[in-house]
Amino acid sequence: MQLRYRMLVFKLNRMTQQDRISAVEEIALAGQLAEQLEKPGMVERLVADLFDHENFHVRRIALNAVRRAHGYLQADISLALLRKLGDPEPWLRHDAAWVLQEAGLDSPHIRAALRQLAGPVMLPYDMIRAKANPSDALLQAQVRARQALDVLLERQTAGKVVAKLPYAAGTLGHSHKKRREQLKVTFEKHRERGAKLSFRRLEPGDGGESNAAKGPGTKARPLPKP
Repeated sequence: MQLRYRMLVFKLNRMTQQDRISAVEEIALAGQLAEQLEKPGMVERLVADLFDHENFHVRRIALNAVRRAHGYLQADISLALLRKLGDPEPWLRHDAAWVLQEAGLDSPHIRAALRQLAGPVMLPYDMIRAKANPSDALLQAQVRARQALDVLLERQTAGKVVAKLPYAAGTLGHSHKKRREQLKVTFEKHRERGAKLSFRRLEPGDGGESNAAKGPGTKARPLPKP
C-alpha cells in the first residue's frame, strides 16, 4: 500500500504550477489516494506531502482524498483545514469549508475563518445564485462557508435549549436543584420571622433603668429600718 502511495505522490509532485488537469482526473486521483489512507499516520503524511503543493490541482486532490477517506476521524487536521480556508484558490477554500462541515469541527478560530470567507452572502438568496452560476468559484466557496457556519451556530443554539430543560428525576442535578429550593424556602422563613420583630423604647417612668440594673432572676431586697 505504501508503495502505491509513493507512486501517486511521485506522479503528483512532478506537476508544476502551470500544469492543468481535468476535473475527472482530479476525482479519479483523489479516489486512488483515499484508498491509501487507511493505515494510521497516512493522513498526516498526506497533509505534509501535498497540502501545500504549488499546483492547486494537487492541493485539491489531496484535500478531497482526505474528505473521501474521512481522514478527520483518524487525525486532528483542523489546523491544516484552517490554513486551506485561506488558500489563494477559491475552490480549495470551498473544499476546506466542505470538509469542516462534514467533520463538524468547531472552534472560535474556525468560526472566525468561516465568517470571514462567507463575507456578505445571505441564504437562501445567494445559494440560488450559486446554483445558477456553478463556475463562480468564489461564490461557491462563500456559500459553502456560510452553510458550514450556520450548522455550527444552530448546534450552539440547540445546546442552549437542551441546557434549559429540567433535570430528570433521580439525577444528581435534580437532587441539587431540590436542595437549593429547600434552602431558599428556609431562608425566606427566617427572613420573615426577623422582619416581624419589634422593639419598644423604654421611658423613664417605666422603671427601665432600675430593672436593667437588676440581674436576671434577682429579687429586690427590703431597706433596713432606721
